[in-house]
Amino acid sequence: MAIQLTSENLLLGAAAVGGVMAVAAIALPDRHSRIRTRLDAMKPVVAEGAGPGGPAAPAIGERMSSLGDKIIGSFLIGPKEQEKMVELLGSAGISGKDKVAMFVAGKFTLAIILIVLSWVLVYVTGLFQSTWYMRVLIILVFALVGWRAPDMVVNSFGTRRKRRLRDGISDALDLMVICTEAGLGLEQGMDRVARDIAVSNPVVSEELKKTTAEMKVLPQMRDALDNFAKRSGLPIVKSVVTTLVQSIQYGTPLSHSLRVLSGEMRAHRMLEIERKAAQLPVLLTLPLIMFILPCLFLIVAGPAVLNTIATFAGHR
Repeated sequence: MAIQLTSENLLLGAAAVGGVMAVAAIALPDRHSRIRTRLDAMKPVVAEGAGPGGPAAPAIGERMSSLGDKIIGSFLIGPKEQEKMVELLGSAGISGKDKVAMFVAGKFTLAIILIVLSWVLVYVTGLFQSTWYMRVLIILVFALVGWRAPDMVVNSFGTRRKRRLRDGISDALDLMVICTEAGLGLEQGMDRVARDIAVSNPVVSEELKKTTAEMKVLPQMRDALDNFAKRSGLPIVKSVVTTLVQSIQYGTPLSHSLRVLSGEMRAHRMLEIERKAAQLPVLLTLPLIMFILPCLFLIVAGPAVLNTIATFAGHR
């Protein structure tokens, strides 16, 4: 199908080409710094005998990180949006200095790619030729999807991670009760539990390792426990942290506090299972009405209806 060279087509085509050129200008750093960085990156690779494709991955990562830093420093992303991204990545277990910048660069790159694809789709297929504003609306929708799609993916990862953390924290508390009764302190007990539970629940093991590492660095143990509660984002973990902080502050026996917490966690999980079981009849009502009852009516009333039709046909 031929593309009509109207003023609207030329205007939007120039806008798309300009957007791609702007991305290329932002993504490409200055020549001398890039050459110097690549030479520094090639030195250990050559010494180790790596292949010619070795420095490619670090170069791409550095370029994405540089693009993300420039976007973060612009007016596109404010401080509140940056905090939300940090919390979102932290809930999914993604942490690091350059992770936010690379995440922003991925969002921006995906949005630009979808803008170009939507422009090709609209003008090659000839959709909405008489209404140019509909074409602009479609391109904006594709751009919004490209910008928000990574958020939804990371949010799904965070939800799955929270579920595994909620399911495994009670087992970790049981193991910590054993460790504290054997004479270990809170830090040593968490370190031992983190090693023992790594196979069955890596999420809980990773969080406990982070907490024990922060206990060794931070001046107060309470700060590390509070950071653990913030990273988890679960009310049940916050209640556990509050109880541990109070037991440390007031000198309550740690093994007794952990045993009480373990019992409460087991009771809470049992109540959650009972609540889900009580919801099953309500959740099964709609499939029962839509799929099972029509079949039942056909089996029960079908022969009677066929006999009635045959009877009336015979009288005629």
